[in-house]
Amino acid sequence: MRSITKKSPAILAVLATAALAASACSSSKSSSSSSSSGGGKSIPVATANDINAKDASTLKGGTLTLAIDQYSSQWNGMTNNGNELDTQRVLSTMMPQLFHFDATGKATPNPDYLVSADESTVNGKQTVSYKLNPKAKWSDGTPITYKDFVATWKGEEGSAQGFDVASSTGYDQMASVERGSDDFSVVVTYKTPFSDWKSMFDQFDGAGLYPASKISTADGWNKSYMNAIPVTAGPFKLQGMDPTNKTVTVVADPNWWGTKPVLDKIVFRAIEDTSAQADAYNNHEIDAFEVGPQSALYAKIKDTTDSTVHYAGGPDWRHISMNTQSPALKDDAVRKAIYQAVDRQQIADVDLKNLGTWKPTVLNNRFFVNNQAGYQDNGADVAFNPTAANAALDAAGWVKGGDGIRAKGGVKLNLKWIEPQGVKTTSNEAQMVKADLAKIGIGLVETPVNSDDFFDKYINTGNFDITAFAYTGNPFPISSGAPQIQSVTDPKNIHNNPRLDNNPAIDQALTKALEDTDPTQAIADANAADKLATDQASLIPLYQRPQIWATKATLANFGAFGFQDYDWTKVGFSS
Repeated sequence: MRSITKKSPAILAVLATAALAASACSSSKSSSSSSSSGGGKSIPVATANDINAKDASTLKGGTLTLAIDQYSSQWNGMTNNGNELDTQRVLSTMMPQLFHFDATGKATPNPDYLVSADESTVNGKQTVSYKLNPKAKWSDGTPITYKDFVATWKGEEGSAQGFDVASSTGYDQMASVERGSDDFSVVVTYKTPFSDWKSMFDQFDGAGLYPASKISTADGWNKSYMNAIPVTAGPFKLQGMDPTNKTVTVVADPNWWGTKPVLDKIVFRAIEDTSAQADAYNNHEIDAFEVGPQSALYAKIKDTTDSTVHYAGGPDWRHISMNTQSPALKDDAVRKAIYQAVDRQQIADVDLKNLGTWKPTVLNNRFFVNNQAGYQDNGADVAFNPTAANAALDAAGWVKGGDGIRAKGGVKLNLKWIEPQGVKTTSNEAQMVKADLAKIGIGLVETPVNSDDFFDKYINTGNFDITAFAYTGNPFPISSGAPQIQSVTDPKNIHNNPRLDNNPAIDQALTKALEDTDPTQAIADANAADKLATDQASLIPLYQRPQIWATKATLANFGAFGFQDYDWTKVGFSS
C-alpha cells in the first residue's frame, strides 16, 4: 500500500508509501533546517514536469494498465470518503474537467466542456459567466447544463442538511448559481470575492461536476455513486467494476464529442502492497508505477529494462495529524511539545533517502510546498527542541509517573497511532515518533488497521489520536489548503479536517486570504493563516512528497505531472 491521499476542492489524502528500510539515520538539530543527511542534490523546479510529451497523433492505442492502492466504495469525489487520490484518478478519465493546467499551473478552458469562462464585476459583485459546449452530454444522454452547476453548488456550499461534503471552500462564498441566456449559460455570483474561482466545478481540483439527476438530494448525493459509477461524461466510460478482483475498467466512449482518445481501454487494478506493485511492473503486468518516496521500491525498479523513471515536484506533502478532541491532545501545550519533540528532518531523511537526486527537505508550510512561489518557512517557533518540549509540559502540569509517562487530571499521555496495514512508511514513522516522544514522557501505541478502512472508519470519524498520511494538491494552494485548517463545527461533516480543529482566528485569516484578488496579498494572508495553524500545532508538515513514476519506455504523455493535469485523450504508446 502506498499513501492514502486526500483531496478537497484541492487536496487529496494519501495513505503512505510503502516499503522503506526500517533503520533511522542521524538527525539534524533543527526541523526548520533545509540541510539533510539523506542524500540528493535538489528538488525539481515547480514549472517542470516529466511525462515523455509526444504529439498524440503519432501515438498508438491499446490497453493501459495502472495500479491503484485501494478499491474505492464511494465514487462521489465531493464526499469525505470519495475524496481520495485513487478515486479521483479513476474518475478523471470519465468526469468533466472544465480547465486544463500546464506545467506552471496556468489554467485555460477545456473546449470539450467550456466555450468560455469570464470573470467580471456586476453590481459590485464578482461574477463568473460560463458558456458550456452544447455538445457535452452525460452518458445517459442528458445535456450538461446550468442545472448540474446549481445542484453541485447546493450540495457543496455546506448549508443543506445531510450532505456529506469534503469541503465547501469557494462554494460557500457563492451568492447564486443561475441560468444565463440559455441552458448552456451559467452565471455564478459571489457574495465575497474568490480569487481561485477557476478551481470550482472542476474534476482536477478534486470535487468536480456531477449530474443533477443523481446529486440533487442528500440521499442521491451520498448514495448514488456508492459502489457504482452510474453516469459519466468524459472521453472514457465505465465498462465494468470487479470487487472480487478489485479492478475498474474504462473504455473509450463512442459517444464522446471531443478529440478521440488514443487509448482503447484503461484498467485500474487495486494492488494494496506497493512492493507487489513494483513486482507487477517489473513483470510487465502494469504499464506504470508510482514509486513515490520509497527508496526500496526505487531501487527495485530503477534498472528495469524498457522503463523510464520520471521526476517532478508538485503540490504534494506528507504530514502528521493529531485529533484535537482526543483527551490527551486537547491541551495546546501537549500538541506543541509533540511538534517540538519530533525530529522531522530525521523522518524526511529516512522516508526520502536514496531517491536519485531528490533532496530530503523539511516542509514548514501548509499552503505552499518548498519549490513553489509563496513558500515561507513558518516553523521557527516549533523547531526541533526536546528540551523546550519537556520544560513546556512541566510548566503545563503534566507529571511523569513511575512508568515515565506523563499524566494530569486523570489523563495519561498514551497516544494511539492509527496506521494502514502494510504501509511501512507509516510504521517506520511511528517507530521514530515513538522514540522521540518517549524522551518527553509521552507514550505511543502503534495500531494497524485495514487499509481500506483507514479513512472511512478511523480518520474521517475521529477514531484516532495521531497518524500520518499525505495530501496531494493542485495549482490553487490557498483554496486547496484552507479546508485542512478551517474550523469544524459538526463532527459529522469534517470538511477535510479530521483533527476537528476549532479556531475562529484561523477562520478569519482564511476568509481574508480567500477573498484577496491581489495575488501578492493573498500569499501574505495565507502565510499569516499558516502561522496561526503552526501555533495551533495539530497539523505538522513533514516534507514535500516527490512525484516519482516509472513507466514503460514507450508510454507517452504520462508520468510525473507536477502541477499539470491529466489529459487522458493524449495518453498512448509511441510504438
